[in-house]
Amino acid sequence: MNCDLAILGGGIMGLASAVEEARRGKKIVVLDPNPVGHKASWAAAGILVARGGLLGRSPLREFYLRSLYGYPEWIAGIEKESGKSVAYERCGDYQIFPADNAESIRRIQARERQLTRDRATRYSVEDVLPDFLRRHSKLEKVRVFYFPDESRVNNRILLEALEAAARKLGVEFLPHKPIMWSVTGRGSDLSGTGWNVQAKKVLVGAGAWCNDALSLLGLSVSMTPVKGQLAMLYDFHGGREMIHCEENFYLIPRDGKLIAGATTELGTWEDGFDETGDLHLGGMLNRFFPDVKPEWVESWSGLRPRTGDRLPLMGWIDKTAGIAICTGHYKSGISMAPLAARCMSALLNNERPTEKLEAFSPWRSTGMKKL
Repeated sequence: MNCDLAILGGGIMGLASAVEEARRGKKIVVLDPNPVGHKASWAAAGILVARGGLLGRSPLREFYLRSLYGYPEWIAGIEKESGKSVAYERCGDYQIFPADNAESIRRIQARERQLTRDRATRYSVEDVLPDFLRRHSKLEKVRVFYFPDESRVNNRILLEALEAAARKLGVEFLPHKPIMWSVTGRGSDLSGTGWNVQAKKVLVGAGAWCNDALSLLGLSVSMTPVKGQLAMLYDFHGGREMIHCEENFYLIPRDGKLIAGATTELGTWEDGFDETGDLHLGGMLNRFFPDVKPEWVESWSGLRPRTGDRLPLMGWIDKTAGIAICTGHYKSGISMAPLAARCMSALLNNERPTEKLEAFSPWRSTGMKKL
């Protein structure tokens, strides 16, 4: 099979990039041995938070915020091309900190300093819980930050819509990953048992598994899988807002239930919900809302891709050979997908991306290495 672009990885970055390139009339093949959109992207909670910040703090912050600001238009395009409605809404977000001990006070002060650094303006602060949460909590001293502009998306529906849009645009999906990769004068030759794809260009977007592909070229990158465990319980408060309890626990409304998340477990390849997830989520739920039982109606996990410096990899691996990479967005893949896909499409077509990508170069000091 011949194509203009082979994309390795069918998660949010691979699908978003496939749609962008297919819109240009390119022949696209997506290679992924797993069901499309069913790894880290599927496991996410769909949180889209800017925390009221303005542009200009750092290259990553700037890129992240610009991507969020373009989300409504991007979603509208995906809905039109796929014929599917994507559950996306501005819902607001409460961030709750206990204020009853020295460590909690330090966390509150750190949040206030961050909001000052980010020049945040669109938020309010209260010393009481919102009414719909108060009867479920025994916390007497709290600091509550409310961000009215925050949004959420049902990432599972979004992934389905992206796949549908891609298929309508002619993108082909193959349930394989390459076991051989050779670079020729015509591009790349990717193959495995019983299949072969000859691609003019290749985009590596395989998340935590990107080194499986890169090793075929004698390359590797510092990439750590970070397991996140999540679970779902029935909605107990009836509010539409997202709830963040300090920095490491959240409750996100979805279809009459609440997504509770998430653990942060570095360096493990063991997928699945286990005792660690149950204890963490149950413990945090009990700390903030002790009358609510951790009776999970669904549970799952995902492996997020984190680079050594926590910056994504976006750029050319080998421009002459037509090989690029777009991965390592850690916990922000859903948020950054619209702008990342658009920038990578520009790069692949020898155009100037709308954003500066130098900070995310795969060949920066903490990036790509030759084996």
